[in-house]
Amino acid sequence: MESSPRSREGETASHIAIILVTLAQFIFFTGFHKYIAWPITGPDGSVTRLSMLTDNYFTWLPIMITASILVILASIVMIFHDEYRFRRTIQIGFNIIGIAVSISLVSIFPFDFSVIPNATAVDVVPIVVTVFFILLAVFYGVTALVMFGKLRSYAAKQDSG
Repeated sequence: MESSPRSREGETASHIAIILVTLAQFIFFTGFHKYIAWPITGPDGSVTRLSMLTDNYFTWLPIMITASILVILASIVMIFHDEYRFRRTIQIGFNIIGIAVSISLVSIFPFDFSVIPNATAVDVVPIVVTVFFILLAVFYGVTALVMFGKLRSYAAKQDSG
C-alpha cells in the first residue's frame, strides 16, 4: 500500500494545501477576529462593527492555535516521512484534533449573535451553529473510526502475509 511516485506527488500537494489552509485560518483567527462582526452603517456613511465574539473567544483561541501548530508540523513531517501506518495515524490524530476544536467551540461558545438586527435570526442562529459544530465533531469521529478500522485491517494483512 505504499505510494507510487504519481500518487506521492498528489499526497505532497495535499499536505502543502493543508499547511496553507491551516496557516490562513491561523492568521485569520489570531489577527482578523475583529471582522467576525455585524456591520452597521451610520447616517454619515461610517461603518461600525458590532463584534459577534465574546471574551470567551480568547479562552478558545489557545486551543485553536495549538491545534493549528500541531496540524502544520505533522503535515510537514508527512511530506518527508512516507509510510502508510504513520500517515494514517497522523490523519486519525487530525480528526481527533477536529473533535477537540469542535467540542470546545460548543462548550465555550464564544459567540454573541444578539447584535444581529433580526429577532428570529438571534434565536435561530445559535441553535444552527451549535448543531453544526456537534455534527462536525460527529463527522470527525466517524472518519477517525473508519480510518482506524482501515489501519487495523492493513496491519493485520501486513502481519499475516
